[in-house]
Amino acid sequence: MLKYSYLISAFSSVIIASLPLFQTVANAQEEPGCFILDSSGKVNRLDPLCKRDEQQKLRNAMKAQELYQQGFDLGRRRLYKEAVEALTQAINLNPGFPEAHMVRADAQTLLGNLQGAVKDFQKAIDIYRARGQSQIADMLLVPLNSLQNEMQFEQENKGKPEVEDEPKAK
Repeated sequence: MLKYSYLISAFSSVIIASLPLFQTVANAQEEPGCFILDSSGKVNRLDPLCKRDEQQKLRNAMKAQELYQQGFDLGRRRLYKEAVEALTQAINLNPGFPEAHMVRADAQTLLGNLQGAVKDFQKAIDIYRARGQSQIADMLLVPLNSLQNEMQFEQENKGKPEVEDEPKAK
């Protein structure tokens, strides 16, 4: 019997301690914030979880920046495969990181992966346009079009023998 009275006492203490939370829940719909409705229609505040989510996003963005810098440096040292790997990790952490897409596109071009480079340039363009930065997006159209033209040229000339521009002198 003592066990059960202890449980009831503990449960009552939890409810009493939660009363301020229930008062906050009543006002949750009137205030902007992070909350969820449970199956009974009650509002439950999730601010601590949302703050943790924001902190995680910040940590991801910081780690993505670090990986971007690492990828950029690897590319400058002509370690393009490693650069692509670091930049891919940065993009996985922060998909809305257009600079990482641009640098990865450059590295992919130098590795001969023109399709991957086109996708990266297009993604960077889409991100800049979504942010209202059309001028930057428009500047990226030049390398994108150049890559697309090169891919088209390769497709058209696939299997054709190479032709010399000028005959060699004897």
